[in-house]
Amino acid sequence: MRPRIVLRLAALAAALALAPLHAAPPARIVAVGDVHGAADTFASILRRAGLINDRQRWTGGKAVLVQTGDVMDRGTGVRAIFDLLMALEPQAASAGGRVQAVMGNHEAMNLLGITRDTSPETFASFADARSETRRERAFDAALKQRKDLDKAAWMAAHPPGYIEYRDAIGPNGRYGKWLRAKPVLVEIGGTVFMHGGINPAFSNDTLDGIVRRAKGELAEWDAAVRWMEGGKLILPFSTFAEIGEAAQAELTRLVAAKKERDLTEEEMAAAKRLLTVAEVGTSSLVHRDGPLWFRGFATWSDAEGSAPMPALLQKYGVKRFVTGHTPQPGRITTRFNGAVFLIDTGILGGTFFPNGRPSSLEIAGENVTAVYEDGRVPQVATAVVK
Repeated sequence: MRPRIVLRLAALAAALALAPLHAAPPARIVAVGDVHGAADTFASILRRAGLINDRQRWTGGKAVLVQTGDVMDRGTGVRAIFDLLMALEPQAASAGGRVQAVMGNHEAMNLLGITRDTSPETFASFADARSETRRERAFDAALKQRKDLDKAAWMAAHPPGYIEYRDAIGPNGRYGKWLRAKPVLVEIGGTVFMHGGINPAFSNDTLDGIVRRAKGELAEWDAAVRWMEGGKLILPFSTFAEIGEAAQAELTRLVAAKKERDLTEEEMAAAKRLLTVAEVGTSSLVHRDGPLWFRGFATWSDAEGSAPMPALLQKYGVKRFVTGHTPQPGRITTRFNGAVFLIDTGILGGTFFPNGRPSSLEIAGENVTAVYEDGRVPQVATAVVK
């Protein structure tokens, strides 16, 4: 391979691996909110924004695309959207642009084993010729742990592709590795992009601290689950509920043992791992006031937000927050004098979001514009920091 090509590939790999949490303002940023598996609509939005062509290749030049989470669940095209984003990342980087995906609460849910909102079609997109054999073997393994399992009910809860899906989004899976590398927020040119919001009562961290906490919590969860699998307490495809039940049962056993004797160092280490699972509800990944779930930016009244919002802007030295998570009725919503842009407009549509409307938010210098299929609507340009 020629040295010039090697250097270019090395630079490209570095750009992808070290995408900064804080970056200088590019000439143009396009942000897209909750997609929920609407692959065709997502591609249409990107084409309208001039970011891709009909062959779904990057044409955005030095523009930045930010997707603020919730690619997963509900719709049928989750895998196609991930494949598109993963393909666009190096294409954009080689053109001087950037594609930045941010984790949403539905990504966190799935990585923890909560698949209640995952569509059968999404599972099926991971199935192959050996899926039925894997399902049968998985049921046999589950039956060894729980003799009372009903096979028909178990198979219904683990449809074709389920086993492969869980493996693909696991810590060593193609999509799982990619997702775990994504932050819960990113600041680009004075705008913070994230899924939910920041509740000052929940976190006083820096932006970097919020990201580190979430990554650390997920890494600790993965380590605890891996340990439980190694100890035959759970199976690789165990659900969030099953993982929690197994952890609680083992903790109960250890508590009973402690009443009779001192626990060994190994048992104390086991209890620490099990507590990571048992107390996951307090983590920023699933807590209702955490960065993936907090809805205050959408639900605060003007009076309720009048003090905390300017304080947040000043604390982080930014102009605005752009968030998804809370569907808006048919349009992107601007709040608190341009301090917040709510960009979840129910892109999936259909029975989930009957009034859904495909949209993106464009930031070009001081100009902020909502972009819809039928036109462009200028928004409030900047927020006032008090």
